[in-house]
Amino acid sequence: MRGVLLVGSVGLALHLVLPQIPGLERSLRLVAGTSHALVGAAFLAELLSELCYAELLRRSVGVIFTAGSSPSVRRLGRWFMLRLTVTGYGAAHVLPGGGATAAAVTYGALRRKGYDPESVGLALAAVSVLVYGALGMLFSGSLIYMLLDRDLGPVSTAASIFYFALTLSVTIVAYAAYRKPTFARNVAGKGVRLTGRLLGGEGLGRRARMWSARLISRLGEEIRAARRGLAARPTEAPKLAALALSYWAFDALCLILMFDALGVAADPFVLLVAYGVATTIAALPLTPGGIGVFEVTMLATLALLGVGSEAAIPILGYRLFNFWLPIPLAAVFYPTLRRTGRDRDCAS
Repeated sequence: MRGVLLVGSVGLALHLVLPQIPGLERSLRLVAGTSHALVGAAFLAELLSELCYAELLRRSVGVIFTAGSSPSVRRLGRWFMLRLTVTGYGAAHVLPGGGATAAAVTYGALRRKGYDPESVGLALAAVSVLVYGALGMLFSGSLIYMLLDRDLGPVSTAASIFYFALTLSVTIVAYAAYRKPTFARNVAGKGVRLTGRLLGGEGLGRRARMWSARLISRLGEEIRAARRGLAARPTEAPKLAALALSYWAFDALCLILMFDALGVAADPFVLLVAYGVATTIAALPLTPGGIGVFEVTMLATLALLGVGSEAAIPILGYRLFNFWLPIPLAAVFYPTLRRTGRDRDCAS
């Protein structure tokens, strides 16, 4: 209840305050001239985004579970996975924790359907890697555009360079953990040991070395397990990647269509750049579902890129579909996910 009140109060404040930025009269004119056909198209784009995520999760569970099971194992149906996806969205938009909350809801629902913990955990990890990997590509492209266009100040430029260096380091570590797990553990141990010496804590350094060794080992095991599952079905890898990209693409299309529906002039490419920055920052678990964080970041980024303050209205319109709509739907769908067994919700 506290979470609902928090989200509701923040959302009410945003929907009352942000429209005043371009002026009340201008806001009313934008709303009055809304194209209902484009609003419907925006809703359809958001629905397609959630369908892509639901299908990505369904296929990931199928690939990983059937890799170590009988070929006769039946997949869960698309309608069940859509309900599960919307419910996870709604929970993440009300409860703190963001993606972790949605993952907990998904994990519990799949476990009640009889899937073993290891397969469910690995499937959720694979979906997270694909989805946030695609978002990372979008965010990187947005930063490169802003760097080349010289829209960032000195501090933001330095932070962007640090981000690219960190991303490259994480990619190298993940590849090393997969190809040479022993070497990766040794390198991580030396790095943690050096950090412990600099911080002056021997006990802290020892615990950190043990933690890093377990992390590298587990990371390598999960990557190899996922590779074995995909090796049995080689056509699945490009489909999973396409679904992860389509998930963000349709969501961004919803935002672009809302700008068109309200008649706010903005280059779609500029909107895509701002979307990449705002969505990435809102993904940090600062507020439930990034409420407040996305709106402010989106407005600030668009201002840097030359879009006026009237962008507040279509941003809030987009958030009606992206953020608010899954909350009541989650309340409706959640009881239907608590049934045990596979028969009712399996694909034919």
